[in-house]
This record gives sequence, structure tokens and C-alpha cells, in this order.
Amino acid sequence: MQMKNSVLGYFPDNLEKLILKEVKDKFNKLEEIRFRVMRPIILKLNDEEIIIKYNLSTEEILSIMGRICENSIYSYQNEIASRFCNYKRWT
Repeated sequence: MQMKNSVLGYFPDNLEKLILKEVKDKFNKLEEIRFRVMRPIILKLNDEEIIIKYNLSTEEILSIMGRICENSIYSYQNEIASRFCNYKRWT
């Protein structure tokens, strides 16, 4: 449960609840959360992908990225340029 609290804490409450609803008891299999502006959220689990039909706004993306980067996008620019941020860095 520590992972759930850490990872989903970067998302607004409504998205946290939506993600938890979709993965249900498979949260421990969650490997990747893909999110892009005005595109569905994709959850990559060990053996499947779950597509959440929720299109994130630019403001929501900026809010999430601000939380992930602790409002210092510069320090995460290499990870962002490669299009991912590794969860292990967040723990």
C-alpha cells in the first residue's frame, strides 16, 4: 500500500479514485501510468493494459508534473525529455 499512497499522491483526488477503480485489486501489478494532454490515460500492468477514457487537460498535466518534479522541472528535464519519470526516484 505504500506504493499506492506514493504514486497516486501526485494525481488529483478524482484521478486517484478513477485509477484505483480501474485497477481494483491489481494495483501491485501496475508498472506504468501513461498520460498525455487530451488523450486517454493508459495503465500498463504486468500482463495487460487498461485504457481509462478520461482526457487530461493541459492544466491537469501541469499540476501532476509540478507535483512529480516538486515544482522544479529543470531537475527532471532529462527524464521528461526521454518521456518518462522513474517511480524509484520518487520514493
